[in-house]
Amino acid sequence: MNIFVYGTLLKGLERESALMKSEYSGPAMIQSQLFDTGYFPGVKEGANTIVGELYKADSETIDVLDRIEGYDEKNMRDSLFIRKQIQARLFANGRYVTSFCYFFNRAEVKHEIPHGDYRRYILEKETDKQWILAYGSNMNSARLVQRIGPPDSLRKGYVEGFRLVFNKKAQKAQAAYANIAFSGDNVKCPAVAYRITSHQLNLLDQYEGTSDHYLRISLPFHAIDGNDTIVQAYIAHPDQLVDGQKPESEYLEHIQKGYEEHGFELGYLIC
Repeated sequence: MNIFVYGTLLKGLERESALMKSEYSGPAMIQSQLFDTGYFPGVKEGANTIVGELYKADSETIDVLDRIEGYDEKNMRDSLFIRKQIQARLFANGRYVTSFCYFFNRAEVKHEIPHGDYRRYILEKETDKQWILAYGSNMNSARLVQRIGPPDSLRKGYVEGFRLVFNKKAQKAQAAYANIAFSGDNVKCPAVAYRITSHQLNLLDQYEGTSDHYLRISLPFHAIDGNDTIVQAYIAHPDQLVDGQKPESEYLEHIQKGYEEHGFELGYLIC
């Protein structure tokens, strides 16, 4: 059974171990509304974009999740959450997958999380400065500084299970921009995490065309120095994916300079 999760079951959060025996299918999105209930997140019917993760889970795991979410199919009225069938959309290829998701079954909520990403919500509550992932042209620190000024610090590392692709359609040319797509085990994408202020992050949003072109979502990041963490990354909106286009030479040059600057093998750069 496919299950879409959006809260404490996400990678890096307190209940991720409940899905340790399930197959991870990658980041995905649904249309709904995400709320902070005051204790944990909950979704209700709506038309906003909710960012989460998609898994293939067996019946034993679903039973565990039902207990965690307080769902009793024989007593729907008193269940804390209701497991409903929905259509989840994978970021990697834009494909819709019939899945299940737990919907909050109470009236009381604290407030809505408008960007629909619970891990990002937690990160932004903790501090004004955020780790933002660069895997494309912003790996060239000179390009990043020209756009938003110098970062506070940086970490080099990889996004495990993802590969670098060029399938984000350009706005004004017959070309493609960088993107990362989940591919599964035994692959990884070189990346640099920059620590920047919320003001710098807002400036970068404008360059990346958030959220029509790229969505800024939370992802686990494996740092070479061992400081694994959750970061924010720009991933192409599924509506913006394109096949058969190549990056422009000047754009690709920025990425190559970034790889050389941070010591990554150019073999990861396939386009």
